[in-house]
This record gives sequence, C-alpha cells and structure tokens, in this order.
Amino acid sequence: MSRPIPIQVYVSPELATRVRAVAERQHMTVSAWLRALLARACEEDDLASQHDTSITRILRMGVFSRVGIDALLAGHPDPKLRDKVYAIYARKCEAIGLPSTAGEGGRDEA
Repeated sequence: MSRPIPIQVYVSPELATRVRAVAERQHMTVSAWLRALLARACEEDDLASQHDTSITRILRMGVFSRVGIDALLAGHPDPKLRDKVYAIYARKCEAIGLPSTAGEGGRDEA
C-alpha cells in the first residue's frame, strides 16, 4: 500500500469538536472517520451520476414508446380508437391520483 497523502482542511472549533466526538463514538481516529466519510461521498457521487444517466435513458425510451404508440393509434383503421385510448388513459391517471394532460400523454406527437 502506498503512503497516505495528507489533506489539510480548516474547520470551526465547533465543527472540530463535533467531528472528534463522532469519531470517538465510532471508535475511530478522526483521520479514519474522515477517510471513510470522503470515500463514501465519492462513491455516492459516482452512483448519482450513474443514476442520472439511467433516468435519462429510461425517459428517452418512454418518449420513443409514446410517439410510436401514438403514431400507430393515429394510423389505425378505427379513427375513434385513439380517442378511446386517451379517455382510458385519463381515467387511469385520475384513479391513481396523477394529473393527465394531453402533452404528457403524447396526444400531440403524431
């Protein structure tokens, strides 16, 4: 293992007292407690970045699905099917307590 590199940080006397108390309660040195805290913060940042990427991907797939379904409904031989689907969509949203708007439902996409 390589030799640790010191990082210096200045904190208020109050914060220093709190940090020492928490480290002591955890039966850790201040350095070990801060190392663990910093490592966890870095890992959480990495996870947050991965989470944001996953959410964006899911949103893109949802938009593609909505546009595709709306296009299929618009081109269906039964011209009233599209309106029926949107009426059912609105009722289902209302039943679970979600507002339904035409823009969110994709009605204006095709």
